[in-house]
Amino acid sequence: MATVQILRSWWRARYPVYVLGLAVGMLMMWLPFKTFQDNDAWASRLRVHGVPAQAVVDELVHKRRNTMHLRYDFAGAQRQAEVGCWEVCLTAGSAVRIWVNPNDPDDFVTEFDILSGHRGRLQGVVGAAGLVLSGSMALAVIARLHQRRRDRRRRDWQRQQQDQRQRQFANARSGRETQAKSATAEPRLISRSAARSKPPPHAPLPGQPGTDDTRH
Repeated sequence: MATVQILRSWWRARYPVYVLGLAVGMLMMWLPFKTFQDNDAWASRLRVHGVPAQAVVDELVHKRRNTMHLRYDFAGAQRQAEVGCWEVCLTAGSAVRIWVNPNDPDDFVTEFDILSGHRGRLQGVVGAAGLVLSGSMALAVIARLHQRRRDRRRRDWQRQQQDQRQRQFANARSGRETQAKSATAEPRLISRSAARSKPPPHAPLPGQPGTDDTRH
């Protein structure tokens, strides 16, 4: 019984943690979507307000993730930057049109709407971790609810068994009392019936002592 109480108190203490972990995981999952929306909005703004320039694919690196190294001239200086190869991967020597941020020459968007650098990678990792966290917390909450339902069913079953045993005990007790009453009442009935079956005393015959004829 003490072990069950300890487990129940442990579940009650951990339940708010599970709910909080689920909320944090959902927030972490929302972060990459928000980052991608902000990147799309910034790319659209650069295409409108950025300075157009011409870049050349200097190198295409095939690793875990394809990356294009672009070389371009801006404000009288030659610059290089990396662009993630998401949908479009060009070979070395290909020309790419870009729009550069005048306040940050390393910030630009390509003609196929890819921003310079690997933006959103960290947020993607955070979102994946949030998915794992929220999934684990959701499973923990579901398991807790299922455990509570099983405990409720077990308590109901135990209560039914206890009520059934009490009814059986009460029935057995009432049966024993009835048998005892019937056993005590039986001798009384026998004695009464015997008393009723005794013949009445015979009257004295004439000439026997104790009659009026003997006095004469």
